[in-house]
Amino acid sequence: MKIKTLIHTALVAEAKPIIGHFKLTCTAKQPFNLYENEHMALIVSGMGNQNTKEALLHALSLYEPCVAINIGIAGCVDRSVAKGTLFCTTHEGLGMPFASCSSYDGAVQKALHVKTTLVDMEADTFLQTVPNTIKPYVFKIVSDHLEDTIPSKTDVGNWVTKSIKLWEKYVRHEP
Repeated sequence: MKIKTLIHTALVAEAKPIIGHFKLTCTAKQPFNLYENEHMALIVSGMGNQNTKEALLHALSLYEPCVAINIGIAGCVDRSVAKGTLFCTTHEGLGMPFASCSSYDGAVQKALHVKTTLVDMEADTFLQTVPNTIKPYVFKIVSDHLEDTIPSKTDVGNWVTKSIKLWEKYVRHEP
């Protein structure tokens, strides 16, 4: 199917505001939650590198997007950055802060070995899996400062809702 944009989230809480905003319809629950409209598709992979890779390969077997967007939460080593702050980790000068991001398979509680501002569980695999014929964007929302508390689904949903107006212009609707 020819869509313009593929959006990837790891969590349903990240996906829900996007599904509502873009009026996406659920088209599959297995092997991954998949939502679409005439211009875009959104896939929810679950957390981690393996889930991300499998979900993206599945979506790329169904669609031929020209843009792929990973949007989700990330830990931040800089405690002065407010929770809910949106960063782009792939492009500078997009009208939002830029930050480096690295991915780990599990939660990172100490910043000792982290050489990037942001830490997540999917961005690296997202960038490695998306073919170079597709323009990738990674948008990350600060959810914590590497403490071991899990943000609430409500907070995640509110942060994503607020972020949409900052990144939605990179969603392609026309050729």
